[in-house]
Amino acid sequence: MKARGSPTGYWQRVAAVLLGWIALASAVHAASAATLLQRPYLQNLQEDRVSILWTAREKLPALLQYSTDQSFSNSVTASVRLLPPLVTAPDTVYLYQADLTGLTPGFAYSYRVLLDGQNLTPDAGYSFRAAGPGAFSFLVLGDSGTGTADQLAVALRMATEQPDMVLHVGDVGQYVGAYQEYTSYYFEFYWTLMRRVPFFSAPGNHDYMTADAQPYLSIQAQPTSGVPSQDSQRYYSFDRGDVHFIALDSNLLDVPAAADRMLTWLAGDLASTRAAWKVAFFHHLPYPIEHHVGDPICDAARERFVPLFDHYGVQLVINGHEHTYQRTKPMRAGVPVDSGLATIYVVSGGGGGTLHPVVPKDFLAHAESVYHYLRVEADASHITIHAIGTDGKEFDRYTLTRPVLRSDSPVVSVATGAPHAAPGELVSLYGTGLGTASLTGSGPAYPLALSGSSITVGGKPAPILFVSDTQINTQLPYGLAGSVTLQVGTAAGTAESSLSLADTAPALFPSGVWHASGSPVSATSPARPGETLVIYLTGLGEVDHGAPTGQAAPMSPLANVVAPVVVQIGNRSLRPFFAGLTPGLIGVYQVNVTLPADLQSQTCSLVVSADGNSSNAFNLPVQR
Repeated sequence: MKARGSPTGYWQRVAAVLLGWIALASAVHAASAATLLQRPYLQNLQEDRVSILWTAREKLPALLQYSTDQSFSNSVTASVRLLPPLVTAPDTVYLYQADLTGLTPGFAYSYRVLLDGQNLTPDAGYSFRAAGPGAFSFLVLGDSGTGTADQLAVALRMATEQPDMVLHVGDVGQYVGAYQEYTSYYFEFYWTLMRRVPFFSAPGNHDYMTADAQPYLSIQAQPTSGVPSQDSQRYYSFDRGDVHFIALDSNLLDVPAAADRMLTWLAGDLASTRAAWKVAFFHHLPYPIEHHVGDPICDAARERFVPLFDHYGVQLVINGHEHTYQRTKPMRAGVPVDSGLATIYVVSGGGGGTLHPVVPKDFLAHAESVYHYLRVEADASHITIHAIGTDGKEFDRYTLTRPVLRSDSPVVSVATGAPHAAPGELVSLYGTGLGTASLTGSGPAYPLALSGSSITVGGKPAPILFVSDTQINTQLPYGLAGSVTLQVGTAAGTAESSLSLADTAPALFPSGVWHASGSPVSATSPARPGETLVIYLTGLGEVDHGAPTGQAAPMSPLANVVAPVVVQIGNRSLRPFFAGLTPGLIGVYQVNVTLPADLQSQTCSLVVSADGNSSNAFNLPVQR
């Protein structure tokens, strides 16, 4: 299949960029007595450290100089080792590695490489920014190492991006995983990104086709903490911002002893992280749709990885192997789910290898056979995935939302915005990541899950009347008292807040005082002495009978409130002749009261009290 939507002149621009790369490479080689093979590239970039690697034919004294102000006043001596001849034959290749530590999180650094005193990086662009807290972005690609025009088209689009890092989900070498494939189809395609952002990768099946992945492993300097020494560089984990990343080697699932070591490490790693987000990436997709249906390693990934992802709440898994783009619905225990904790599985296998077909599956939300990469943006409450084709256009987008409740008064009455609550009251919850879309529930029974979100209060499910990214409106369940836990759940996680419930918490709605004839009381339509007023409010607490939480109140018999109610108008205390739920509405109470016939023309304060708890005041205009 051709690259999608290649515009007129596209390949002319490709040729121009390639000629520029070749010219630059020639200039670098000509300027130095040393023979630079792989330009410097970043590995294991974290808040306080980074490893910078490069290769040359000669073994020479090597120095890396760096600074935040381009003075290059700091320096590190690079280590050097001969790569195994079996890996690099017929070439002789020395790998250099400079480990920088003590970096300042979030600071930008420039660097240059000196080999035997000669600067091998005279051109600009050799710089990086140390990892820091907060939002960040990254790119994802897979199944790329072919050296084709399609791989180049994806690489050129990626080169225009400004990510903080790149994930590669395997088949870095798409043919037999020989060392020369990485030289020609990896470093030469992505070096403009590699010199400024780290590439974190996981090996694919093709990467294992030569010497048990030794060529692939020889170019890595990934995190090693906690990983068994015999499996170093095959799997690992690291943190960036609010995300914990786990790189796995799915090829080891075919080696029982190695698989057991990796799964033991994985369980311990997931149990120990406290990061808001957990993102796993590896090659073999657990839910193949066509080309790899029946692949025993895909089956093993589904059988052995997925239960751990479900148990520890991994929200996003990214794979390759099938040369397509795929995004599943939220999945738990192998089936799609509408609410509750779940995992989204995304396949990004369109990096350059021959495309595979897609077929419909009930667990798929979107799939295309297309060359592409992913741009992913992450912060504390959102991960947004953008699928980008070679035409630069987005063809799919999905946002995972992890709820975060506002720390100051996250729960308030919908009527007043005040932080008080009672059983049956209509309340608003505020925060971020509370829903994936702005949706309004519908009666007569409001849903318990909407836009992928659900709520429990004191362990009881609560109906959702409205949901958006920053707000949820709900009715607090009846039958609760005292201090309870309110929990908001989405597919990506949960957020909790402690809520103190009063028996009653009356709250008048704005313009909530009406004439019995069905129009609101106002300055231009004042109340008259002796008439009946209907007062609409929420928060009057338990009723003697009526609809369950989230359902419309009945017309017959009427649902009366349990607590004694008093209406205070000025200095007059009145007993209503009805106080209960408004028939046909959810969580709305009404109080019917008759004004004294001798009430004078004035504007006076109207307050409703229930069981000693008073509402907000309404300025009641009265005219005789």
